[in-house]
Amino acid sequence: MSSDSSLDWSTMERPVPPMPRRRWPLVLLIASLVAVASAGGAYAWFNTGMIVRLAGHDGADADAGSNDKAVMTDLLAAQQKATEDLEAIDRAITDQQEQLKAIVNKLASLSSKVDALKNPAPEIAAVPPASPFPDHTTAPPVSTASTARPLKHTPLQKQKQAPRVASPSGPISVGGAPLDIAPGNPH
Repeated sequence: MSSDSSLDWSTMERPVPPMPRRRWPLVLLIASLVAVASAGGAYAWFNTGMIVRLAGHDGADADAGSNDKAVMTDLLAAQQKATEDLEAIDRAITDQQEQLKAIVNKLASLSSKVDALKNPAPEIAAVPPASPFPDHTTAPPVSTASTARPLKHTPLQKQKQAPRVASPSGPISVGGAPLDIAPGNPH
């Protein structure tokens, strides 16, 4: 093996490697710009209403004044209509109350006329009390009104009403079973 190169390495100049670039300041600058931009975006995102108000503040004032006037006219018209409706309802209620009073008065006069027709004042002899025992029958009472004087008939009253006979008092069988009660024992 032959070597053409010299063995003296010390005499040779070594090539100097290039200096490494310092990239960390550039990376730090880009990272800080991204952080500031994202913070500003987040602030704008959460405060969008305030930013829009500040940006369009002058145009919004002119529109708000005209909108307020339109809303006020609408409210006044609605208030006037509501007032008219309430007055109409009050008039209807008053009319109904007057009609109700008239109907009640007519009903009272008709009921008094019906009561007068139901309860004629003929003279009827007193009915003796019924026997407390159902097995004893009593003769129906005799009316002395027919012997005393004749009754006057009104055009509405065509038939003479028979006097009511009191029903016998005592135990009553509800279920159809015969009752076994001694005549001396009321219970």
